[in-house]
Formats: sequence, structure tokens, C-alpha cells
Amino acid sequence: MFVITLNEISGNENIICRFSYAGGISGYSFGRSQFDIKHNSKARNFLKEKCGFTIGDIDRLLRLDKEIGDLNNKLKDHREDIDRLDKKHIEEMVNYVASLTELPEFENEKTFVHLVDYHNQFNLSKNGLMHNFIKSKKILKSEDIYNFKLGLKWGKKAPQDIKRRYLNIENN
Repeated sequence: MFVITLNEISGNENIICRFSYAGGISGYSFGRSQFDIKHNSKARNFLKEKCGFTIGDIDRLLRLDKEIGDLNNKLKDHREDIDRLDKKHIEEMVNYVASLTELPEFENEKTFVHLVDYHNQFNLSKNGLMHNFIKSKKILKSEDIYNFKLGLKWGKKAPQDIKRRYLNIENN
């Protein structure tokens, strides 16, 4: 959770209970894991079921309404629920990555954390690009994942983000 907090919200826990907008095709997000309301139906359901958000509240978020102070205040009352959602999400990611077949040996624990972070950022699909790449390795190193990410569209557009995430894991 610490590394996800560093990589997703730069370690700023004040952002957990506030909607933020990263730009691009994203919608408003919340939590350590930055659950994207636009692309994540589980996040929308969480807001409705756990936080009491109405369909109108969700619509405002989906429209990227700028005046959402009232919705941020509503979200602040649910820190423990958000923490549980983040913990569950991270556990699911760890279990998913660990369940992939034909994984090589990992150089160290950090390599596994890099793979979980990759899954969080890009989605590590079974038999997808990254899975097929790592199946070809005898020993997977953190640098392998780093270099693979640099070759992706996002890696070419924002190599500083790839490096930042890499160093957050390597240094922590």
C-alpha cells in the first residue's frame, strides 16, 4: 500500500478522500489506488453503496463538474471504507499477479512489486504483451519491467513517470 500511495498520489494521503483529475481520458479519481469513476464501475458502485452518492452526484463527477466541494466533503466521511477498498484492491492485484502461469523466477521481492505496479497502471492481461514478455525470461529483473514500460506508448510519452514509479519502488 505504501508503494501504491507513492506511485499514485505521490505519498500525499490528503488526496485519498478527495476527487482528483489527472487529465486525458481519465475521470475523477479517489483513494490511494486512484479509482477512476469514469472507467471503473466498482468505484461508482462503491460511491453509491458505501458513501451514499446519488445518481445525480455520480453524473456530476462523470461530467467533470468543477464545483464538487460538496462531493469531496461527502467522500471525507468515508476514509475507513476507502482504506478497506484500497486494501482489497491491492490484495486482489497481488493475488492476480501471483496466480499467473509460467512466471519466471524473480530476482527479488521488488521485482514482484514492480509487476503488481505494472498491473495497477496498465493491466497485466493473461497471455498479453507483458505476460508473454516475462514468460520468455528465466529470471525476471526490475530493470526488465522498467525497460518494457519505457517501450510502451505511455513510456515514450512520459518516461519521467516510468522512472519516478521505478525509483519509488527501488528506494522503498
